[in-house]
Amino acid sequence: MKQKKAIVTLLIGQHYQQRWKTICAKNWQQYADKHDYDLVCIDKPLDTSAMAHSRSPAWQKCLILGDERVKGYDKVVWIDSDILINPNSPCIVSNVTEDKVGAVSAFAQFAEPLPGKDQMLIDRIIEFWNWPYRNAKEFYSGALLPDSFDQVVQTGVMVLSPHIHNSILEYTYHHYDETPLNNFEMDALSYELLKANCIHWLDDKFNKIWLACMAMDYPLLLPPKKTEIKPIRFWKRLTRGHYQLPPKKVTTPALNIAFLNNYFLHFAGTSQYMPWVNTNITSWNDI
Repeated sequence: MKQKKAIVTLLIGQHYQQRWKTICAKNWQQYADKHDYDLVCIDKPLDTSAMAHSRSPAWQKCLILGDERVKGYDKVVWIDSDILINPNSPCIVSNVTEDKVGAVSAFAQFAEPLPGKDQMLIDRIIEFWNWPYRNAKEFYSGALLPDSFDQVVQTGVMVLSPHIHNSILEYTYHHYDETPLNNFEMDALSYELLKANCIHWLDDKFNKIWLACMAMDYPLLLPPKKTEIKPIRFWKRLTRGHYQLPPKKVTTPALNIAFLNNYFLHFAGTSQYMPWVNTNITSWNDI
């Protein structure tokens, strides 16, 4: 019997709904059709309590497996709404057993195989992103969690089994809050999933962070070190986005190469780049 599978995302707020419909809907639907997934977009909060209003809606991904629209599926693929899917990608659930959560390591894609190169990449990221950590143990310590693990789960993409994993996600939602790292649910959920020993590590192509692509392959696209006084930086962020983008002529080919080279391209904190990707390309000749 064929598995009942669904891709699920949250689109709370007009901005996120419009961005997803304009930029993501077509390529997500092509992928869903190719691999027989239903597509479930939740556009209303799953929790309206005072606790829910006190923190980011991102936490509510921890509630999706108990929702009536979702809990009847055998496999659920959670995908953050700031991700573009290459429609030619393989089926993400194919090698994930029922008891495991399929996910990508948050730190693995920032490492290169050459000695010493991984440190250089982390240094670039710290300069751009102001990360207060260089490895998983420092990550958990910064989140005021036990530094028991050498990996961090990137929770933007997860393969889940509702009847098995709902309890872990809901426990995280109700027993944790924002940490000093301000990564929403990711800090606590990563810790709880690893504590449950239920992670199946996926190829990082299934959740490739555009920031990692820039740091590793296109460092010329990273912004210069911040030297302006804080009020000017704040004004630029309000008027230009997270930072002023490099010229489109230079950036677009890099974005399209990253899109072709990966399965799911994740624009965490860099969604201003998303409209520049040509999601219709299928080969190098289209760039």
